[in-house]
Amino acid sequence: MIYFTFAGNHDDLKPDDTLGALFNIYASFKDSITDVYILVSPTNLKTKVSYKKIADKNRSRILSINPKVNVNLIPIELTNPVEFNVVYPRLLVTIQDIIQKAKIEGEKKIINITSGTPTMSTCWVLLQQSGIIKNAELIQSFEPAYAREKGKSYQVVEFPTDDFPKVTAPDSIKAELTALKRESDHLKERVTNFDLKESIPLLIGSSPPIKEVKEQITQDIDQTTHVLITGERGTGKEVVAQSIWQRYKKEQDKELTTRDCSVFAEGLIASEIFGHKKGAFTGAVENKVGIIESCNGKMLFLDEIGNLPITAQQNLLRYLSAGQIQITGGDTKDVQTQIIAATNKDINDFQIFAQDLKDRFDEVIHLSPLRERKEDIPDLINYFLNRSPKATILKKEVIDFLLEHDWPDNVRGLEKWISSLMRKFKNGGEIALSDIPERYKKDMEVKEEDVDDYLPDLPLPVPLQPDYVELIREKARQIANGKSSEVDKLLKQNPGTEKQRQYNKRKN
Repeated sequence: MIYFTFAGNHDDLKPDDTLGALFNIYASFKDSITDVYILVSPTNLKTKVSYKKIADKNRSRILSINPKVNVNLIPIELTNPVEFNVVYPRLLVTIQDIIQKAKIEGEKKIINITSGTPTMSTCWVLLQQSGIIKNAELIQSFEPAYAREKGKSYQVVEFPTDDFPKVTAPDSIKAELTALKRESDHLKERVTNFDLKESIPLLIGSSPPIKEVKEQITQDIDQTTHVLITGERGTGKEVVAQSIWQRYKKEQDKELTTRDCSVFAEGLIASEIFGHKKGAFTGAVENKVGIIESCNGKMLFLDEIGNLPITAQQNLLRYLSAGQIQITGGDTKDVQTQIIAATNKDINDFQIFAQDLKDRFDEVIHLSPLRERKEDIPDLINYFLNRSPKATILKKEVIDFLLEHDWPDNVRGLEKWISSLMRKFKNGGEIALSDIPERYKKDMEVKEEDVDDYLPDLPLPVPLQPDYVELIREKARQIANGKSSEVDKLLKQNPGTEKQRQYNKRKN
């Protein structure tokens, strides 16, 4: 009898003499088995599990029982042991090669479908039921507790023949080419993902939306491209801007110049962005270079561009179109500043966003909210945990708990929650769900009220007086007990806006 099996994670022989499926099935058929073929996949680089060592241990134990049995260790190159398009063609080629060379097509065979990944088990079933592996039985091994209940350590798995359509094996050359093609495609995809991760290290995640953003940054942008980044608050628009700057910055560009458009004084926006000439308006006692001109030959990040008045947006539109700025009280001037802008506003709402402004940007990058790319959450968690000086691990139950949350504040909300958790568990270690105080869980369960529900429609019917605006800010400070971050949240400002405003007041 011929015995086919993979070496799996649970086949590692333990000191307590617990048997894995590989050896358990052999022991059950030891009097009939003459040849054993143990298929050995490559070492798992993540878990460091060596399937070669596991196979060697089982081979030694089998030979200790019957030195006459032929135990063959067969390497099988699998770039991904859970991907069907990789496992099936490679297993097909390997088994056909063994059967042909050993001339065992008509011999009775048993196949271990317990060891290895579920994908491997599925492939064994297909090969046996289709008749590619002839005269073979599928054997399932039971764990000790279940074996005691069943009164046996294994069972023969049978399927009604009508459940399986007839499948014929391709010729060996075609099968080998198919296997190589699928493995090549898989390797190319892995290399591409690795290249994207290495080239855009600040942008964490490998979901399709994040992969598309990384591809836009690496393939659709150069040192002259004006880029608009859209997305909800906290999705990582500034991270994208930093990634673009790191990849395409010019030699003289030592840091990314960033301006928050929501903090410009209302009457001086044009002057701040485009500059002014002396005497252009009351108080213009000297020439002023605007921020676009000051970044000539470099890159400028304009955050919250949607907070600019329509007139300022239209002036920016003209610069994006012609490369010229209109200096207040002066002439136009040619400037070569690469603009990266970001907004959480609806760029299709022409009451908020100047018509055609979005079309003047060469490239628009959209960042999806975290709730639409939850597969990125484990990577983000690891990234934030790695900031801690102490090794910290969240158990799977905690990660599953975090995956259930919709994260209305997106990546910023997740970062804040993890940072708070690390302050609580400052000594690191493994954290279980039961270790986390209830207040952490309740904070996540409470849905935040949408401030937009209490705000008037924009644009306002009349402009607000500066004194009235300051009264609103002061009320927010009272509610927030002077905490700048809470003021920013109440007024729907970018983080750091209130802190900067207070600093400017002290400076003046």
